[in-house]
Amino acid sequence: MKTDFLIVGQGLAGSLLAWHLIDAGKRVLVVDRDEEDTSSKVAAGLVTPLAGARFRLPDGLEERLDYARSFYWRLEERSGLSLFHHRRIIRLFRGEDEARLWRERLAEDDVRYDRFHAPLALEPGRLHAPFGGFEMKEGGWLDVPAFLAYTRQVLLERASYAIAALNPDDLSVGPGGVRWKNVSASGIIFCEGWRGGQNRFFDWIPMRPTGGDILDLEIPELAGDPRIVNGGGWLVPAEGSRFRGGATYHHGARETPSLEIARGEILAKIAALTPAVPKVMGHRRALRPTIRRSQVFVGTHPVRSSLAYFNGLGSKGALNGPWHAKILAGHLLHGAPLPPECDVQIQFR
Repeated sequence: MKTDFLIVGQGLAGSLLAWHLIDAGKRVLVVDRDEEDTSSKVAAGLVTPLAGARFRLPDGLEERLDYARSFYWRLEERSGLSLFHHRRIIRLFRGEDEARLWRERLAEDDVRYDRFHAPLALEPGRLHAPFGGFEMKEGGWLDVPAFLAYTRQVLLERASYAIAALNPDDLSVGPGGVRWKNVSASGIIFCEGWRGGQNRFFDWIPMRPTGGDILDLEIPELAGDPRIVNGGGWLVPAEGSRFRGGATYHHGARETPSLEIARGEILAKIAALTPAVPKVMGHRRALRPTIRRSQVFVGTHPVRSSLAYFNGLGSKGALNGPWHAKILAGHLLHGAPLPPECDVQIQFR
């Protein structure tokens, strides 16, 4: 069997890249382990333009955000599904230091901030807001499981999906491309999530698996408000009085707490957001791929140009992933240069 590209992993990164290569007219074969609890399937899919406690606007944010939204909307038109949910985010300050820092940001009179904030409006008694906050505009959440399921359906229809564990040791790499079992391709892209650190071709990239937990919650007292709540912990409205709440971050298997401890950690964060007492309906856990500073890294192997890498999406993947998939596709297909800040050959040489 011949294909243009092998993609290892059908998580968020692999799915985004597959769409960009397919739309460019290329044949792909996505090889996936088909595991139930992966970071992409568990992810909240939050899009928070003003992330972090310092409220900085990263360079290129507007371009990445606009591209992500247009990409999801195009896919919604094609599929008839509702994938990206545009929602305002109630950003609650966790202390006076955060409130002061936000006032300083606005005092800088940076017109870029105007697009992303509005005054906070709250109904009494629903949320804790002793230090105030603001409403973050241009945010929302991607239904990642629905996006992955639709992508898999399309790949299956195109005979472009295989359930398997691709071991890099089983690859034959030559000047004309790669071969795996009976499949030959001009290139292969590893989008393996936390397993990317175990790949012998890219084990020089400092990947650190980061575990995380998310709870499915029932909170009738908060039903009816479509806004996401964020302030240390977060709450994403689902259907009716259902919410997803999170999250925990623990680095490496040795630091992984028990489910009971993790559940208590999340509930403590939720208790800081609202006086309502949630009922836990479910608990999900997975390992995230973390490289550094929640930054995405892409690029080709420094010696074997037919091998490529796309990883590190982390908690900002729904926002950053589509744009990075676009630039990687452009690099693979046309030799377009990669931004130095995300090029693995520049950052980790």
